[in-house]
Amino acid sequence: MRRGQSTIEFLVLLGVVIGLTLLVAIAARADGGSVRRQLIESIPGHRPERRDDRWALRSDPYGPLIRRYVPTMILERDRYGEDAAVPTDPGICRKPWCAALGTGRPAIFTHLVRRPGATYIQYWFYYPDSKTLHAPIPELRGYHRDDWEGMIVRIPDGGEPAARVTAHQGLVGSARGWAAGAGGVAFAADPGWRPIAEHPVIYRAAGSHANGFAREGIDMPLDRWNGDLARLPWNAFTLVAADTAPALRFRYDPAATPPWMKALWKHPEATGTGR
Repeated sequence: MRRGQSTIEFLVLLGVVIGLTLLVAIAARADGGSVRRQLIESIPGHRPERRDDRWALRSDPYGPLIRRYVPTMILERDRYGEDAAVPTDPGICRKPWCAALGTGRPAIFTHLVRRPGATYIQYWFYYPDSKTLHAPIPELRGYHRDDWEGMIVRIPDGGEPAARVTAHQGLVGSARGWAAGAGGVAFAADPGWRPIAEHPVIYRAAGSHANGFAREGIDMPLDRWNGDLARLPWNAFTLVAADTAPALRFRYDPAATPPWMKALWKHPEATGTGR
């Protein structure tokens, strides 16, 4: 009796497995991605894949896309010789000396945001400190520990990519009070987006680490570009999943809001770089 009952239970279980297999196969044939996903997720013990920034970097659709728009960065030469910093990984070091050009491999933190009609790729650059001006009065220098600057790329579905960059706690072209740069380049009516090709070239000012798409007009007014220090090609950077950085639980200077606490993190069309 027990043997017959066990046989029946086995046949019932086998029938359930076969039925689920057939349903998944039918869903796969019939343009039913969502149906197939629901069936798979209903199987006991199934764990959905976490689609975070690490997943994006290694995924087939997004990994190549993220690498396609990694920028080439031109560093400005500091006229006082105090700043030769490259973007670095705070998980490795947060001291100015270890971010110096030639000391280690530069790093860029990447963050993917998908919204209806567009994909956004955020590239964030960390520097151990920042100094806006070489003013004789310390209070006017704008010095603070930690510095996060970035570039945001917008890729519309079926459209041309565009990008904008950060400078002085704002976005070049949309920052309040940033109507003209050192070269007299007007940005007042510009929302900040610029058409780009693959691996766009951006310029990083010495001291403040402000970014721009030209040598002029990215740093504080009257503080002109002082010549090129170095060119960092796009493939010189190590790419780091940006959403892994909060796990380090570092405390950053209040003047340097980390990317995951910025409004831009979830809302790439935001017009400021604050919280």
